[in-house]
Amino acid sequence: MRIINGLNYSYKLKEMVKECYMEAMKHPFETYQFVAEDPYVVEQLFFEHTHCLVNIEIMSWSKFIQQLIIENHLTKHHVLTHTEWVYYLRDILKTHQFHCFSDNQPYPLIDKFIPLMKAYDLNHTIYSKENIQNPKLKDFMHLYQALKNHCGDFTHITSESLLNQQDFYSPYQHIYIEADHHIEATKQMIIHHLAVNCDVTLLYTHLPDSRLMNLPFHELCKDALTIDQATHLSKHLFTQSHSVPSIDNHYFTFVAPTPHQEVKRVIYTIQQKIVDEGLHYCDFMIVYPNSSYVHLLIDTLTTLQIPHLLPITTPCLYDKSYQTILSALDHLQDSSISQIAHQLHQEELDKDYYDYLEGLYAYQDNITSQEFKDFFIATYINNHQESSHTRDQISICPIDKAKTAKPQHIFFLGLNETIFPALIKDTGLLLDEDIESLRKLQITTLLNTTEQLGAHHNDILKALLQPAISMTFSYSKQTLSGETLLESSLYKELSTLLTLQPLDELHYLPLDDYYLMGGLVTDKELLNKNIQDYIHSHNQPIQLSHDSVKKLYSPTLSVSQIETYNKCPFQYFIQYGLGIYPMKDQQLLPNELGSLVHYVLSINIDQQMDIETVVNQYILQDKNLQTKISNSYINQYFIEQLKKDLEITLTVLKRQLKVSQFQVHDKEKKVQHDIQGMHFKGFVDRIDEYQNYVSIIDYKSSAKDIDINLAMQGFNIQMLLYLKMVTELYQKDPGAVLYFNTKKRILSLNQNMSEPIDENEFYKQYRFGGYVVDDESHTVISAMDPTFDKKSDIINVTYVKSRNEYKGQILTPQQLECLLAEIEKHIYTLYLKMLEGCISITPKGSDQSATHASVNPCRYCQYHSICGFDVFYNDYEMVEFLDIDAILGGEEDAV
Repeated sequence: MRIINGLNYSYKLKEMVKECYMEAMKHPFETYQFVAEDPYVVEQLFFEHTHCLVNIEIMSWSKFIQQLIIENHLTKHHVLTHTEWVYYLRDILKTHQFHCFSDNQPYPLIDKFIPLMKAYDLNHTIYSKENIQNPKLKDFMHLYQALKNHCGDFTHITSESLLNQQDFYSPYQHIYIEADHHIEATKQMIIHHLAVNCDVTLLYTHLPDSRLMNLPFHELCKDALTIDQATHLSKHLFTQSHSVPSIDNHYFTFVAPTPHQEVKRVIYTIQQKIVDEGLHYCDFMIVYPNSSYVHLLIDTLTTLQIPHLLPITTPCLYDKSYQTILSALDHLQDSSISQIAHQLHQEELDKDYYDYLEGLYAYQDNITSQEFKDFFIATYINNHQESSHTRDQISICPIDKAKTAKPQHIFFLGLNETIFPALIKDTGLLLDEDIESLRKLQITTLLNTTEQLGAHHNDILKALLQPAISMTFSYSKQTLSGETLLESSLYKELSTLLTLQPLDELHYLPLDDYYLMGGLVTDKELLNKNIQDYIHSHNQPIQLSHDSVKKLYSPTLSVSQIETYNKCPFQYFIQYGLGIYPMKDQQLLPNELGSLVHYVLSINIDQQMDIETVVNQYILQDKNLQTKISNSYINQYFIEQLKKDLEITLTVLKRQLKVSQFQVHDKEKKVQHDIQGMHFKGFVDRIDEYQNYVSIIDYKSSAKDIDINLAMQGFNIQMLLYLKMVTELYQKDPGAVLYFNTKKRILSLNQNMSEPIDENEFYKQYRFGGYVVDDESHTVISAMDPTFDKKSDIINVTYVKSRNEYKGQILTPQQLECLLAEIEKHIYTLYLKMLEGCISITPKGSDQSATHASVNPCRYCQYHSICGFDVFYNDYEMVEFLDIDAILGGEEDAV
């Protein structure tokens, strides 16, 4: 067996096609097979050498396997149908005992199990349950073995396992296989079995360097012969090296406001090139990153009547027969699958549905008519597809299918972070830690997350090295719902490796798109004037006059109001200046639930009252809330769950008070104070006191904390300012500024579900967020949690015994004083801007996605339709990353 590697996929493939053709001509009575990722592309490469393929056969891997099955007379064997998958797994989940799986709702689980069991089968992931401690891995093997037992001798999980379980034979022939997507153990076993009698050549996109794209292939390519033609991209892509950009002038780029506009720009560019340059649709390829682009492409291409390769899919759930079956099940008695299928067969249905029902006649398991609905929905997946059959059409494909024989104009869409390259998460049923534990026992497994990313990078390089007349890379700036999109790391890297030129302007466009691309129709005077005003103002409102500021704004501010102005001056103007609020709907709003939670906690934190009674009393006092709950079953369920959460919350809070030496001093305390001429007021949920120290606590329905860097720039400063007000009101020293998240936690432990839960692990989930203010005496820390040894389960503080010091979210009194001074300086600057009438559309943002999500108000803003944020005219005001140590002095662990 011969193994060929090299990163330049197109060059290597052409060389192997040429070799195969020449060898086939020398030996006309021997058979040559080429197993290709895209048989059409390989066929076109052969046609560059000959007009007929006599002893050369080109096929896909699946056709190759089916041909082996037929040649070995194994046609009485078959692979599990989707209905059999669901039927067998349903039966196993209902009749077997598992540690981690429940049969209450089997069908969503079954959807996840099918690809996992196929992966187990393809990767030959076989192990003994006795050698594995992890209960989840025991369950997977239990499920896999039970499924194999159901299959019997003639039914198989995959075609590859069908072949491997037989002593199959192949006569001597020459086989070339593009093997990048065939690295699973079962496929490799077939290849090695063939290599005993056949001349097998495997092609891999690989070189032995440290880049992730080579990682999945290192073991397979140890003895490889390299056939490669290095390019600027193959040498430098994914290396993060600072190389000199390539001087090739056939790379282009553009940026679009939204993915929809991005797709339209590409389609119109193709139309323009066809008109200007006399090209055909088949001269173009569009590479899309995910399924969301497919819908946009189909809509745009269908509207413009442009032929393409994408099938138009109509879900079967819209079929009359589909709905007839669902309706009939509402009136049928519980019975067996077979009997219900016979009864449904009496309805007037299309032939496909009769065939499906007849396939269920052998299944005698009992089932309710309502569960049969779930079974039917899970097993009848027969969506209708219509494809274009014209010869001249645009090639459209995902990144792993981007192959072409002749040079084309190739457009790469969606080069946004987490979209292209795709975000591959360790969130599957089989996690990386599970894979690692299996590999330690020398058990073959599917790829882990890093290897999957490597395979994705490998596909990207192959696509970028396809023969091309031109390549255009594009990305969008935001979604249609207004969420910000950032250019991907791949786009940034391509920008440094290649000389990207702006894509040519468009001239053939519908009126709306013509204007969007900068065009102008002279006889549309009013439209042109409005557009010019918009362009001249850069979509920014005029500054308010001094009189308008006095009329619109109250002289007294809440801290949350100044935080809103800090995030976006225009949002503050609309909400607090004009007093425009979204229309109320029947959904329970966060502030309504927050008020209810605060009410219950303020009463019950130092009393013992029935939670249900307190909640019901509160609801009866609020007619709007009462109406929302009485008219909605969902809201009623939500309130019932909230009562249960409050039971847990109060248990934790009272336990913390029992442990701590700080005790409740005041609740729902109104505070107000003048800060640099600004009058602030608000309410503090809870004030605790110990000796001469006060701590303040805010109850929140989600996780919240203080980021010192962002606090100095006006974010999440409410509690810090309240701490200053409270200490001055009571003439006490600051002890802590804390957040308590009332949301119910999910405890993640690597232990058997039947084992008791460690209470300490449970309470650790409910640690306070925020900061402790502590000096060298450590009085506050000791009083907050007198019991902890290494790490507190009440506050975010750890004792490092080797250094005899406390680490964590701690501020010294001096640091707190400096921090408050910085905050006051910042909000005074905001206050002056407010008085000057500044209402600019400049929401805060960041070029780091996590920070951007934290500071940018646009995602949940109700005023999108008013401000009309324009990614080309409106900019985010970017937050800075300050030197905290230099500003506050000393170490700041949490920053």
